[in-house]
Amino acid sequence: MAPVPQADNTEQLPPYNYEENGTLKGIAVDLLGEITGKMGRRVTPDQVHLVPWTEGYQAALTRNGTVLFSMERNPERESSFKWAGPIATHRDVLFARPDRGIVIRDPADLKGYRIGVIADDAVIRELLDNGVEESQLVIEGNVSAIIAGLESGKIDLWGYPEGAGRYFTGQLTGNEYSFTVVYELGSNDLYYAFSRDVPDETVQSFQAALDALRAEKDATGVSTYDRIMGRYIPSLGLARLQYLTEEWAPFNYLGGGRPSGIAVEILEEVFRNAGVNRTRSDVRIVPLAEGFRQAQGNTGTVLFSIARTPEREPLYPWVGPFTRSAFVVYAPLNRSITITSAGDLNRYRIGAVETSIENSLLASQGVNASQILPGAAPADLFRMLKEGKIDLWATGDLTGRYEMMKTGANPNAYEIVYTLGENDFYYIFSRDVPEPLVSSFRQALGNVRNQKDARGISGYERIIYRNLGVGCTRQSFTDAEVMALVNTTVAAIGKNAPDTLRRINAGEAPYRDPGNPALYAFVYDTNATIVAHADNIRLVGVNYRGKTDVSDRPFRDEIVAGALEKGSGWEEYIYVHPVQTNLFYKTTYYRLTRGSDGKLYIVCSGNFKACG
Repeated sequence: MAPVPQADNTEQLPPYNYEENGTLKGIAVDLLGEITGKMGRRVTPDQVHLVPWTEGYQAALTRNGTVLFSMERNPERESSFKWAGPIATHRDVLFARPDRGIVIRDPADLKGYRIGVIADDAVIRELLDNGVEESQLVIEGNVSAIIAGLESGKIDLWGYPEGAGRYFTGQLTGNEYSFTVVYELGSNDLYYAFSRDVPDETVQSFQAALDALRAEKDATGVSTYDRIMGRYIPSLGLARLQYLTEEWAPFNYLGGGRPSGIAVEILEEVFRNAGVNRTRSDVRIVPLAEGFRQAQGNTGTVLFSIARTPEREPLYPWVGPFTRSAFVVYAPLNRSITITSAGDLNRYRIGAVETSIENSLLASQGVNASQILPGAAPADLFRMLKEGKIDLWATGDLTGRYEMMKTGANPNAYEIVYTLGENDFYYIFSRDVPEPLVSSFRQALGNVRNQKDARGISGYERIIYRNLGVGCTRQSFTDAEVMALVNTTVAAIGKNAPDTLRRINAGEAPYRDPGNPALYAFVYDTNATIVAHADNIRLVGVNYRGKTDVSDRPFRDEIVAGALEKGSGWEEYIYVHPVQTNLFYKTTYYRLTRGSDGKLYIVCSGNFKACG
């Protein structure tokens, strides 16, 4: 058996080799252990020295029995070392903030952008070779400064290796997908570099062991090499999982011969965010019982859309919720039916699918079985409701709306008069899926829900708009209360603007109603920048000029223009509900005022628009 070199040196280059919480880890570190294990004496992470790159490079050039990794192999270095690999291919890319809407199609598009780079990084040469001028480069000594510059807008782009960039972004922002890749500068293979004194036999044995790790497959058809890669590169690891769902419109169902629905489209957005080479065609629709059987084994499975219950809680890693669905009772709007308690339901004929959860919920709340009229499917019950054969229809809130739209009916001609219960819905993972992959999926899902594009719209909003359109809802407070809150806030800003803005941002009463938190005040300056927000302080400082709702209406610009022209008024637009899944028509009352500090402010408060 060929001897293993005694000295192994590496630098901080995630996800290939890096130290986290005092432990050396990464693709190259794990591969080194497996390779040397095959060679007869496993090298453990504590036997590897983490050193600055320059020191490691000099050691590999001058000391005997040394291996340095992970190193790019190029003509200048070729004769200085003996090589084994490649370990992997890494890409140098340009990152940008998603809300900037920056598009780079070729090097000519880079003109004029300020690009953050690390001093002495190889990316600098790649940028200069692509025609970037030195004056465009913002050279920093560490990644933290570059990420801060991206977030503040002081730089436009960040040039860095993709894997390492994702890792450091996650460490510093809490979300490795905070920035999006807008251009690939180039790619390079990484190798283990051996000092010249290491015998050829040892290097060849090392290479043969690495090749075997790529070739040997386990019972599931996955090699040790692929498993290690998937552990550290989420786009690869998530691509190897199986994705299962059931037939449950409008969240997941077979439409036009392929998986469709809200949850399926959200999954595709997660794939796009995480760079996973999968589509809805890779989703299988199975009976829910089969999906649970798969998810309970070591099968690399993701199952959705699943309600989280105490019994299921310890069985799986959970990601979400990605949506909430209520089980409700619909009535025709023109009937003006009011249900104040479950007992009121006994005065009406209620349709529900046989053996459904709605049936069980009705019975558990004391509804007489004689009042429940069974139907074979939601479409049958909606037809019965339209024909007057039943007075009320018990179903899922979004299932009901979906069935109405499918028949061409106006869903806003029906209203929810009672809620039987509600659940959040999740993606669940089999327990063999590595935690870093679950975490990456969670972060990408958060982006789908919350990250806005250049128009100010999230992927989630676009998905809901495509599938369900825009709804209306019963108001939990009156428009008169909205106007009263605006007037109260205007008076307070006139007396003491700085203190009032501080109290609004703190979510204090009366600027956020403690009894009904959906009633709150927010304030723009005349440039459409939020200067105070009682419900979400993270919006403060964000400029919304040119941003739109999901129908492309620039409602914030219209609020500012209306205030400057008329002084006060109402503006209608589409907005995502903070609790419910659907998009709703919202109307905001605004009023222009001058604060005690002499500045002009536009004070606002809104209400979701009532049906009818």
